[in-house]
Amino acid sequence: MHKGYDPDKLQALLQYIGRLLPNDQERAAFYRCSQTPPPASLRLNALQAQAQYVRPHLHQRGQSVPWCGEGFAWPESDISLGQTLEHAMGAYYVQAKAPMLAVEVLAPQPGERVLDLCAAPGGKATQMAAHMQNSGLLLVNELQRKRMPALVGNLERCGVANHVLTQAPGAMLTRYFPNFFDRVLVDAPCSGDGIVRKDQNMLAYWSPQDAQRLAQQQKGLLRAGYQMLRPGGTLVYSTCSLSLEENEEVLLGLLRRYKEDVAILPIAAFAGPRLPDALAAQFPPEFARGGRVWPHHHDTEGAFVACLSKRTPTPSPEAPPAWDPSTTNPAAAASRRAIEERWTSTLPCPADQIFTLSNRHLCRQPALGPAIQAHLPYFVRAGMKVARPHKGYHYLSQQTVALWGHLMPGPSVELSWPQLQNLFAGRPIYCDPPTGLKGEIFCRFGPWTVCRAIAREEGRLLEGMLPRASFRARLDRLV
Repeated sequence: MHKGYDPDKLQALLQYIGRLLPNDQERAAFYRCSQTPPPASLRLNALQAQAQYVRPHLHQRGQSVPWCGEGFAWPESDISLGQTLEHAMGAYYVQAKAPMLAVEVLAPQPGERVLDLCAAPGGKATQMAAHMQNSGLLLVNELQRKRMPALVGNLERCGVANHVLTQAPGAMLTRYFPNFFDRVLVDAPCSGDGIVRKDQNMLAYWSPQDAQRLAQQQKGLLRAGYQMLRPGGTLVYSTCSLSLEENEEVLLGLLRRYKEDVAILPIAAFAGPRLPDALAAQFPPEFARGGRVWPHHHDTEGAFVACLSKRTPTPSPEAPPAWDPSTTNPAAAASRRAIEERWTSTLPCPADQIFTLSNRHLCRQPALGPAIQAHLPYFVRAGMKVARPHKGYHYLSQQTVALWGHLMPGPSVELSWPQLQNLFAGRPIYCDPPTGLKGEIFCRFGPWTVCRAIAREEGRLLEGMLPRASFRARLDRLV
């Protein structure tokens, strides 16, 4: 039983949301479905090349998500999706089906400038980075400090290199990026009435009055996102709520302010029950182009998605900084060459990305990253840590090993499954017979380059360099 379970409050919520459905049959199906847990689901991470080895297994055992080619619902199993080798290697992100829709509608492209205004815990940000093939600029913003660790951890595990992370109120960012981004996602904080299937603890906080209060915050965030969108760009507004207050009425606030400059675009290939005529008549006809993910139709959580564009630039009271791209400096270039010579491989880097030396690390980040760091007081960090230089040597980061280790033919040892379990438990690994290796090597298991290790005693003892955050008391595998 959920901690926050209150049958009377649950019934009140279901009836309040159920009035948005067109008939009693739909409402009854919605009520039944909302009292059962949703199936587990995941999204393959296209940034991790080795994820290709997981896909056939998911096609065989899972169920494809209609609106996301990388998404799969997972059948009931004794395997915890967050405790597998594949998850630790960044091959997939555990994500409900409904939230995947917002990014698929946004459809960011390689090389673009993209903003995720309310990013934690990072599911949609990692999905956008995959669409962008780790190129361009992905500005990832999160206001709440307590949500930063989860966001940073997911960006690192999934190998996102094209991001700049900021911590700012949305309205403050508009001073620096007016009419700047090709695509903007405003996945606004909401009452969460759509996730009652997953977490009935939200019932302790839900009320129509709370939804109205949150709607004021959502209107400000949507307005900020719209001001930062370039003319002709795409903005997606989404929530995990189904209520009118947090969705249509928020959009209506934007239209009243910017009028005919706002265009509401249709969402292709997505269908679901529409609002009853009496409720739909309260809003402009083009509002029907938005979409609700109803739990009883799509066997997931509830969500709302609308796709917008703007026709003319938004006036800005101040001139923004000139965001001039940087180039890789000589010291960072030398570090990159040293790594490539040591491991006889090439470190991938799109044309609009650069290598920098920052905070004692060699990083790959967007070419605009250094300029944003210099001029934006809300800057937190940028890019992916590639290695840590120390006394002329470069210690590869776990992200580099997991993401690009298969490209590096350096000395390595193939682990058995029991040895791999010991590694993830933080225990040393003993090899019999000894491998004959010494010094720094890679630990591999099938297609995965798991981590670096130090080989001692002629390769009899391996001390894994797996980060403590990756340790698992029990390690499973999907394949």
